Amino acid sequence: MTYPEKVTRYNIAKLRQRVINGPAVHPGANSIRIEETYIFIDFGKYIGQKYTKNLMYGDRASLADDLKEGDVVERHMEDDDIVLFNRQPSLHKMSIMSHRAKVLQWRTFRFNECVCSPYNADFDGDEMNMHLPQTEEARAEAATLMCVPNNLITSRNGEPLVAATQDFLTASYLLTQKNIFFNREQFCQVLTLMGDGIDDIELPEAAIVCPIRLWTGKQIFSLLVRPNRRCPVKVNFELKERNYTTNLSMCYKDGYVVFRNSELLSGNLCKKTLGDGSKKGLFYVLIRDHGSAEAARCMNRLAKLCARWLGNFKGKYIGDYIP
Repeated sequence: MTYPEKVTRYNIAKLRQRVINGPAVHPGANSIRIEETYIFIDFGKYIGQKYTKNLMYGDRASLADDLKEGDVVERHMEDDDIVLFNRQPSLHKMSIMSHRAKVLQWRTFRFNECVCSPYNADFDGDEMNMHLPQTEEARAEAATLMCVPNNLITSRNGEPLVAATQDFLTASYLLTQKNIFFNREQFCQVLTLMGDGIDDIELPEAAIVCPIRLWTGKQIFSLLVRPNRRCPVKVNFELKERNYTTNLSMCYKDGYVVFRNSELLSGNLCKKTLGDGSKKGLFYVLIRDHGSAEAARCMNRLAKLCARWLGNFKGKYIGDYIP
């Protein structure tokens, strides 16, 4: 897939390298659209001529040297390009949304599992379609109107449709159980899974001090919502999960979820708290009180944490079920 990028003084060095790479090397380019202007002095007229050079043939180094401002290079798709993602049938406006591309190897489309619900993707070999907008106006409209953070809530009933699902719910349930504890080394290791060094995470006081200092999985989710004290996000809500029985926060199955000032005090998190279709869950409260951008950041941290924790520390494989 290619995008027609106009040559300016700011990107001419990059596009010259794309031209030299050609069609067979990524990131490269397929062709150049060249515009030449001829001036006829006798008649006082300007005559322009446009033509296309296919980079499969010819001397690409010479063409790169001759590249000038105003030419258009049909470059390959690169990281952070705005793309439209869609799965048929398109039943509502959230069936097609815009994403920022990350170019990886092979020919399989990969995307965050949290956006499976809008696409009705169900992991059984679904066919997805990707489109690359071809003008700056189209890119701007897609990034503004169709981006995922601006479409977290469905227009049908105002409920969040983009939320945790599948493995993210499994990892969240396992991490927030009452018997999950970490020493300092383990706790810091798990915290690194959700941030990529982007967030400044402040280590809280240990939940258990004697005989050894231990932190809980619930504290990890408290930091996931509010990584440090400078973060303005303060979430307050209570919710009965599916495994709730009686006695509110003293429920013996830990089914009563309580968030106070973004600190998870009780509750084993599952679909009612983190999934879609509920106006009482964590992400709806974040969208309502702090905006969709903050909810999207929290969702991104959750996706990284759960996927990496399951893959590196708590993954299930067939050996777990063989006696």
